[in-house]
Amino acid sequence: MPSVLKNRLLLSISAGHFAVDVLNSVVPVLLAALAAPLALSNAQIGLALTLHIFAGALSQPLFGWLADRFSNRPAALAGVGVAWMAVCLAAISVSMNWTLIVLLVGLMALGSGLFHPIGTASAAASAPARAASATAIFFFSGQLGLSLGPLLGGALLGVTNGALPILALTALALVPAVFLFAAPRPVIPVGGTTRAAHAAVRVGVAILAAFVVLVALRSSIQSVFMSFLPKLFADRGWEPVAYGAIAGIFMFTAAIGNIIAGDIADRFGMRAATIWPLLVSVPAGMICLWSPSPLTAFIACGVAGMVIGGQHSVLVVHAQRLLPVRQGFAAGLILGFTFATGGIGTALVGALADVVGLLHAMQGAVLLALPAAALALTLPGRESVTAAAAAAEA
Repeated sequence: MPSVLKNRLLLSISAGHFAVDVLNSVVPVLLAALAAPLALSNAQIGLALTLHIFAGALSQPLFGWLADRFSNRPAALAGVGVAWMAVCLAAISVSMNWTLIVLLVGLMALGSGLFHPIGTASAAASAPARAASATAIFFFSGQLGLSLGPLLGGALLGVTNGALPILALTALALVPAVFLFAAPRPVIPVGGTTRAAHAAVRVGVAILAAFVVLVALRSSIQSVFMSFLPKLFADRGWEPVAYGAIAGIFMFTAAIGNIIAGDIADRFGMRAATIWPLLVSVPAGMICLWSPSPLTAFIACGVAGMVIGGQHSVLVVHAQRLLPVRQGFAAGLILGFTFATGGIGTALVGALADVVGLLHAMQGAVLLALPAAALALTLPGRESVTAAAAAAEA
């Protein structure tokens, strides 16, 4: 792990990821601040945020493919994505026209769509023998940005309601973009290797389908917690600072979980890094949802975040190894699919909550971890770790 942390490319990509997800997570806070002066309804804000999520998710495979086609300076392209998001957010903060704001929110998400597949592929390529750990550090940086962004945005907007604090934040976000422009070029595979192609044929359609369903179930569980934890505890009479904090705890421990799961995957295989956390997530998630004690709810939420969110980087790395396609496109495909299925799962749970209640609907989402753990039996075990490391060194 220490050698990975000294990797200049990985540090630059991770700093860029932190900036990207800080900017992403500031958008809901900024829209909430603009709601009163622009007389925005919840439906309008929801529409803008849905556009933001899906524009970023669905554009990732396309941008990953384009990055593979023009792969001379992938880190510089990632820097363009960061800079594009900063400029769009700055424009949103000074605009008082709702139509223009919605357009800018959608355009801003394209910068995230550009950055993520390039960043993911570059992170894995920065340390091929420790790909899971390197990718985990990359995703840890993004999760850290997601957890700190709302706090930072709220604090800045609390100083003044004007655009100046957001403009200052976007200016700071340009610093990682500069580092990315100067970052060394990673050695990203420009085409699927023969080994990867044979692996894809060998696993067969059934195992590939199991992996796809596993990703969809796990991303749905995480997205449901991130989306509905504040609403669940608000309905119980918690103050905004309290239910905002418990949501932040979930996202922060998910970031830590990525680091732990990445190291476990490199040492013991992806199967061990996925099955046991998913099984632990069931009692942890249930205690979080049911606990009458705020302290117990916070502790259980922290554990749930760590074990539910921790497999994200592991599954992304597996998808890149499994798909016999260029790595930028593979990263864009799996990330786009992950975010999109998480959004669909959240929408389904939201609709179910109107019928059976939010608590019962979220319990159902927690129980999805059991079939997901069963599907994770198809992931590579310890015997595959040595083979992957040897292939990377070769």
